[in-house]
Amino acid sequence: MTAEWELPSLTTGQMSALERFAALEIGREQLRETLLGVFDFELEEWLRSAVTHFRVPEPGIVISRQHISNALEKKRTGQISERELVHWATILLLNDAYVLDPGDEDLIAEWLNDLSVNLDPS
Repeated sequence: MTAEWELPSLTTGQMSALERFAALEIGREQLRETLLGVFDFELEEWLRSAVTHFRVPEPGIVISRQHISNALEKKRTGQISERELVHWATILLLNDAYVLDPGDEDLIAEWLNDLSVNLDPS
């Protein structure tokens, strides 16, 4: 096992992709391409897993109520599918670069878990 201090830091482009993904400005496949080799994930119905090969950024990318509101609005208006919403929430939970807004951490965690687990990703 590699010590965290030996892992590479995320590049500016990779951090930007993570921020853009959190805002749903890019999709999961573009995120996957940008983070190839530093963040590998599987989002099959029966398997949701991720492996990180990067040093956790300080500060992390803060996920707020606004991110969830934005995602739900994009789903409501048909800009993203339910499957994309499930995958979005799951990646936010699995990627260590994301941190939940400390003021609303429990609520945001509950919402992301509900989106990730209780919606139909098919």
